[in-house]
Order: sequence, then C-alpha cells, then structure tokens
Amino acid sequence: MYQYPIVHALVHPYAPLLIILGLVIAWMWFKRQLSRAARFALTIPYLLLLFVSLPAVSHLAFLTLELPFPPLDYRPKDIQAIVVLGGYVDPPKPHRDYPVLGQDSLCRCLHAAALFRNGQPCPVILSGGKADSSSAGPTVAAAMRDFLVSQGIPPESILLEDQSRTTYENARQSARLLRQRGLNRAVLITDAASLTRAERCFRRQGTRVLPSGCRYRTAAEHPFAPAAFIPSVEAASDVSDAWHEWLGLAWYWLTDRI
Repeated sequence: MYQYPIVHALVHPYAPLLIILGLVIAWMWFKRQLSRAARFALTIPYLLLLFVSLPAVSHLAFLTLELPFPPLDYRPKDIQAIVVLGGYVDPPKPHRDYPVLGQDSLCRCLHAAALFRNGQPCPVILSGGKADSSSAGPTVAAAMRDFLVSQGIPPESILLEDQSRTTYENARQSARLLRQRGLNRAVLITDAASLTRAERCFRRQGTRVLPSGCRYRTAAEHPFAPAAFIPSVEAASDVSDAWHEWLGLAWYWLTDRI
C-alpha cells in the first residue's frame, strides 16, 4: 500500500471524511439549504481546515523555517564542542523502569553521535531538565547521556546541563558551560525547524554557534506530487507544529529573548 501514496492517503478516515463533508457543503449550496450566512459559516472553516490539512501546505510551512539551515553532516575542524538541546522523554512507566527518548530527542542524539565520530573527541553538552519537576525518572539530559553512552560515546566527553526547561534556558545554561571551559566554537543540534529560535537565543547570550539541524520535514523528494494534495491528519499536525514555532519566535522577540 505504501508504494501507492494516493491509495494510502485515501484509506485513512481523515481524507474520506473531509471529502464527504465537502460534498455535503457543496450540495447545500446547490440546493440553497440554510441561509447564505449559515452556509458561509460552514464553508469558510471547512476550507481553512482543508487547506492546513494538505501535505503540500505543511511542506511550505516548514520550508520557511528550515530553508536557512541546509543539512550539515560533517564537523568543521575548528569546532570545539557539540551542544544538543533536549526534546521529549517518556518517563518510566509501571510496565517499564526506564525512560524512552521521544523521536525528537532520539534524532538529535543520533545526529550528535555521528558528528562526534566525524572528528577528534570533543565535549558534548546535553541540555534539558524536566518539563515537570514532580515527574518520576531522570532529566532529559541524563536520559540522552545514557543513550549516547550506549552508542559508544565516552562518558568523560559528556557534560550535563539538567536545569533548563525552555529553549531560552537551554541557551543560557549551555552558554555558561561553554564560557566556563573556554570553548568558543560549538555545533548546535536541534530540530531543523527550531534552529532559528535556538541559534538566536545563543546569540543573545553572546555565544556564536554553528547550527546543525535534524528531523527535516522538507526532505521529501516530490513534495508536490498528487498525493500532496490529499488531506491528512499528519499534515494538519505538521502545520500546527510550524505555527507553534512561528508563535514561539514572535513571543521570544517580544520578551527580548532573541
């Protein structure tokens, strides 16, 4: 089924239900059922939902965030450290006594491990505390450290910053660690869509970093193929994520964090 993207998109309930709803609204216009104001009240939200549910739209939304930062799959020789911003970590559960890295944290750690092996050993700063201080389990930084050690990264190369809970705090605390150790040139790793906000937070702290993204959402070979114009819940979720990032940029600018 995955070799036929259009069929794959249409077998999920989201797209057929949106199509059926569109046909119902079109029928109401044709038959002039309800008042004109009522029909507009149904049609406009439907068209907006349809628009943000298109994979082509989600691609363009993330392109505005990712385009300034092409993928970086090597570590320049003058880099003195690697800074990894934490994402989500699922804490221990009753059925398991260990945390599980979320997709964002996992991708960032894998990218950090690849860059670490790309040159001479250097400090790796893992930044991230607990989103909820009352939750059980280790901090995000500690969970990422355990994973990186399992990937062969020497424990003595890893530095933990486990107090921060926001991107701004990530930058402030990580920049402090870099200054304390006289490190002036570092690679910054986070999701590609978050690099603008993260890099500007570090710049606000007086620290210049080389942005290196992962989890690119615009890596599709054919972003505007026919299947890109079939609505999907994944596309709607991606547009929501991109909207959240732009709102975060605006908020950080208004609060003088970037």
